[in-house]
Formats: sequence, structure tokens, C-alpha cells
Amino acid sequence: MMKKNILAAALAAAMALSLAACGGSAANMDSKTPASNGTAENGQTYELKVNWENNNDNFMTQNWDEWCAKITEKSGGRIQFTTYYNCSLLDSNAEMQQLMAGLADIADAKRTVSDGFNISEKWKLLTAGIPAEGQVSLSYDFCEQYPQVMEEFDGVKVLAQSYTGGGGYQLLTTKKEVHSPADMSGMTIWCEPDWNGFVEACGATPVNTPWSEVYSSLQKNMYDGLMIAAETLKSCNFAEVCNYVTYIDFWYLSGPGYYMNKNTYEKLPDDLKAVIDDEALRTELEEANYQDGIELETTSLEWAEENFGTTVIYPTDEAKQEFLDKLTESKQSLAADLDAMGLPGSDMVATIAGYASEG
Repeated sequence: MMKKNILAAALAAAMALSLAACGGSAANMDSKTPASNGTAENGQTYELKVNWENNNDNFMTQNWDEWCAKITEKSGGRIQFTTYYNCSLLDSNAEMQQLMAGLADIADAKRTVSDGFNISEKWKLLTAGIPAEGQVSLSYDFCEQYPQVMEEFDGVKVLAQSYTGGGGYQLLTTKKEVHSPADMSGMTIWCEPDWNGFVEACGATPVNTPWSEVYSSLQKNMYDGLMIAAETLKSCNFAEVCNYVTYIDFWYLSGPGYYMNKNTYEKLPDDLKAVIDDEALRTELEEANYQDGIELETTSLEWAEENFGTTVIYPTDEAKQEFLDKLTESKQSLAADLDAMGLPGSDMVATIAGYASEG
């Protein structure tokens, strides 16, 4: 509990930073500077620009917009947000640099090694395998245990944990039931490059062709399946071409995900920082993303079963551990790379394996 409270305080402080720089970007703060006593001038409004990677028809976007609306309400209208959806404010290849430069006040920016995010850039693979219910709470524990994670975010303020997207990764197959890693031997599986090692460890061949080609390749029997979130059964129509879902349940930790320009925050008066720091609103945002993600996965599986007769296979405890062991095996190269940088890569991988086994 202490761990979570400490990190929560750090995230809340980051949150405060985030909303600070109203009036556009941090670089464009006008002459309406906060009074020296830390309270806002009468009627002063802070207008914050938000670069958002998703479109405006997404549960994560809807939850974020609700958080913004509640911040605006709690501030008495003195904090306002303009959200640029589909990454239309910043360059998608340089979001974090541009956020730190003040071209936006808040962003759910990508993290890259070139920006110094050696741990966070590989977050998905590094922390994969944890149980769904632990994605937020265990993330706080993990970041507390390994302060090197939060040190990567010294250049920005972290507002809250993000959500992993469309749920945990599952194995969707076209014609063959997969109950254990041994059943994957000889198969060709489409996956993101992060999962190549896992697929190979299971005796299958990974392919990383463009996303736009995946459906047609499955339809033509060029692949035997893919690793992806179960919600794609409906959203991407994979239920039409995949008859089986093996519920390997590879979720990964939420991790820091909503960021604010530091200069923006520092120019926010103390009373509005307190609004941004509201821990209850931050927790509400994180919980809403988690609950909506679980619901999306559940309803997608049910929809596929009802409309296409999709068979969902839940591996035995023994087989689930075999999948997790293969996943941990696939992380060893990443662990070694982090170790070589003086980071606790091997220890972090072992910690995640412990989370997974306990789940």
C-alpha cells in the first residue's frame, strides 16, 4: 500500500504539471502569469492543448474527455482543454520531443529509445504476461520497485497510468486448436515484432507483414493464425477467418502513459495544481479504462461465439504456465540488453514472471 501511495503521489504531482500551461502550449504562455501568492488572477483561464493519438470514437478517448470535463468543472472553468485527435497536433514520430519542447501541453506520446526511454520503449514485451486485474495496481508496485522506470520520465510530468489498448494478447487460429505451446509447432503466426521470440520459442514461424495484409493472408491460408487482442474478432472481422481463440491472456502493465509539459505545469497557480493533482479523478480514469477494456474483450468473445461459432480454448493451469515459461524465455535477450546498460533487466523480467505465476 505504501508503494502505491508513494507512486500515486508522484503521478499526481505529474498530473498537476500537466494542466498547468494553459493558454496553448508552454512556449506560448501569455502575459497572464500566476500571481506570486500562488493563486490565479481573477477570471484567468488556462487553455491546454492536448495531442491525442486515438480518434474521438474510442473508450479511452471518451474516458479521457470525461476526465478533462471534470477538471474543467472542478476548476470553475479556469482550466480548458482543446484536444487534437489522431495525433493531429504533433509529429507522430517525434511526439515526446515536441511535447517537451512545448508544442503541446499534454500528450499520450510514444516513447522511444532515442528519447532515452530504454525501459519504457520495450514496455509491452518486458511486462507481458501479468493477469488482467493487476495491470494498474501491479504497475504502481513495479515502478516503485524499479525507480529507473520513472527516472526516464524526468523530462515530463506523468499524469496517470495509461491503458494497454484493446486488452490482453490472445492466439487466434484458423483451422487448428492450440492447447499448449507444443501445438504451435510448425505453424506460421502473424505477430508484432515484440512477439517474434515467443512465437519461435513455441516452435512456430513469426511473420510481421503490414497490418493491412493480415486479413487477406489469413483468408488465403497463408498464415495459421495471429497474436492479437480478442476485440479484433469483431472490430477487424477476424471472427470470419479465425475459428479458434486460445486464451493465453498476455496482458501487460499499464505504465505511465499520459504526460504534461513541465513548463506548463510550473506556470499553473497552486490552487489549480491541486485540481490537477486530484487523486480520486486520476484513479477514476485508470479504473474506467481497465473496466472498459475488460468489457470490450468479453463482449467481443461472446459476439464471435454467438455469430460465428468461434471456439474459445482456456489452457489448463499446466499449459498456461508452459506458455508463460516460453514468454519469459523470449525476454532473455531484452533482459541482457538492459543489463548491459546498467539497468536491472534480468531482475525486472523475473519480477514479471513472478506476477504472472501468482496470477
